[in-house]
Amino acid sequence: MKHTNMTNNPHEITLQEAITMTHAYQNSPQFACQTKAVLITTTAIQELLNQPDCVGVRIYFALDLNNNLTTVLVGTDNADNDITSGTLLNRGIKCPPQCSLNSPLL
Repeated sequence: MKHTNMTNNPHEITLQEAITMTHAYQNSPQFACQTKAVLITTTAIQELLNQPDCVGVRIYFALDLNNNLTTVLVGTDNADNDITSGTLLNRGIKCPPQCSLNSPLL
């Protein structure tokens, strides 16, 4: 999928690209009844980003204790190493049950 980047942000995608990708996941029989999204507050993300030497965030896919898809977020340094001695994030608010009411991504 080719994307024309208008903002110099190499991670930015269009809404249509996001819709295509999220719907492909949500409609896949392989991921039926799995978590569709996880909400993590800006406060938690800012705490992760405010760690010394943190220049990025790596998001790991993981399974929770009930074998449901989740994520683990960890800061990364300039050498692309995980900052595992600092803040690690999980325990986001899962969708379902708590989803955006009007998102085109669902």
